[in-house]
Amino acid sequence: MKKVACIGNFDGVHQGHQALIKKVIELSDNKFVPTIITFDPDPEVIFSNEEKKYLTTLKQKKEYMYNFGIKEIIVIPFTKEFGFIDKEKFIDDVLNKLKLDTLICGKDFRFGYKGKGNSDYLIKSEKKNFKVEVLEHIMFNGEKISSTLIGNLIREGNLDLAKILLNHDYYIEASILNNKVNTENIIPLKGESKVLINSKKYILKNKTINYPDEKKVKIVFI
Repeated sequence: MKKVACIGNFDGVHQGHQALIKKVIELSDNKFVPTIITFDPDPEVIFSNEEKKYLTTLKQKKEYMYNFGIKEIIVIPFTKEFGFIDKEKFIDDVLNKLKLDTLICGKDFRFGYKGKGNSDYLIKSEKKNFKVEVLEHIMFNGEKISSTLIGNLIREGNLDLAKILLNHDYYIEASILNNKVNTENIIPLKGESKVLINSKKYILKNKTINYPDEKKVKIVFI
């Protein structure tokens, strides 16, 4: 069965990503497999060699995507070699081999070496063997809802607004050692945050939490 898919990094699976997923489900209409195409690790990390924190790990992304009705998730391993594929080869060697009926992307989608391919190029390309739909940005107070915007809100301790833009709860997976929280996720750097661990309330402040056990836990911000 062919697929209707959207493509991107999807950090946070926020309102903008959810609009893409909603369109995938709509166009699939029980005739095609609703699919996500994403990359791991993050291309930005591969080329910068810098540590980066995320709204969602790959495991968390998958959890949200399946909950929103996606049936298949294609994770493309991203390497430096893969990053040098030109835009035409990306269409030929990657997208055309995925048995797509339709590919949905955001207006700012970039692909191929140095991001030289974009949504306009994809629409006009005669190499592709699938249809393309491009969605406009989802805006909030005149600004595009993005993973960067939401990440900055969380760092500043503005969890209420961050959760509105995410359109779901925010939680992190962390290990706690000597009350210090270690995580791949973005956490508040300012103020105090009320959180739940195993349904019990705690306060997270300055990356520390008064938690008795030293193990991996799910920390839900409330």
